[in-house]
Amino acid sequence: MPGPGLAAIRSTQAGLLSRLLLWSILVLAPLACRDEQAETPDWATSENSLTPLERPGQETLPPPRKPPRTEDGGHKLRFVGYNLKNFLTMTRWQDGEQVQRSKPAGEVAAVIKIITASRPDVIGLSEIGNHADLERLQSSLRDAGLDLPHSEHTGGADQTRHLALLSRFPIVARNSQSNLFFDLEGARTQIRRGLLDATVEAHGKRFRFLGAHLKSKREIRDGDQELIRRNEAFLMRKHADEILKADPATLLVVYGDFNDTRRSSPVRSISGPGNSVRFLEALPLRDDRGEVWTHYWEYQHIYSRFDYILVSRALRPLVVDEETRIFDHLEWASASDHRATLATFAW
Repeated sequence: MPGPGLAAIRSTQAGLLSRLLLWSILVLAPLACRDEQAETPDWATSENSLTPLERPGQETLPPPRKPPRTEDGGHKLRFVGYNLKNFLTMTRWQDGEQVQRSKPAGEVAAVIKIITASRPDVIGLSEIGNHADLERLQSSLRDAGLDLPHSEHTGGADQTRHLALLSRFPIVARNSQSNLFFDLEGARTQIRRGLLDATVEAHGKRFRFLGAHLKSKREIRDGDQELIRRNEAFLMRKHADEILKADPATLLVVYGDFNDTRRSSPVRSISGPGNSVRFLEALPLRDDRGEVWTHYWEYQHIYSRFDYILVSRALRPLVVDEETRIFDHLEWASASDHRATLATFAW
């Protein structure tokens, strides 16, 4: 029988080559992909990473740590930070006219509901007016069943909006600063709302509260709003450094309306370097839906995280993460353009 012809041999060789090529694609291509992936930057951790489109105000934060164990008979302290949105007398629109009047009664009633519902032992306030306004708030809270008899009140260049702190426990030390200055384009400039610094003693422990309300993002004629905010943040960080340098074991709570986002220069300046013994950790606050915004600017329809609670290294083990959050009350928008922040400490 004659052997296969030349055409048949060539056909067989072509078939073998086709199968070899297909085998190379199926087997070798995944290996090449793995090599390429090994050399590709991790976009999730890259400084130039892109994040998925999220709902307004949402961020990706690390998972909360487990809360410390609280033995029977232990103690807790609930701290609330809250911008009240002009709890003071100012020019407001009423019946089509601008008049000098205090915060409307409906807004005050909503503020009282929110504060009493959050059950603070200590509350740090922004945008409170004078001492009379603070006493009015104290009295209203007392009538609603929340007695916070101890208080601290301070301010700066802004004669309208001040900082205040109310406490169920005694205030045993005060070091608030109102006459702090910085250089702004060659002009000596006073901090706008000061720094509140008060130490509270609760069940044998002393907690030091350092609060601020930094310059808003609204432009003014006096200077660049961002530059003002960065200088005020520097003054706050400097004050915190002095506290922790004198005693690194201080149970320090740094809080307030910083009017900027968490990766901005002012907020990073206040936190300090992560490898420092004087680092201040911003607590990963969220509401019950997992959202992180604390301020709503209605004019621009913008949700932002502006309000923070930071703690010193000595205080971090006392934080009860499960009870630390953004306090999302149904009537928050009737009270303020900010939502309250809440941190619980246990020992």
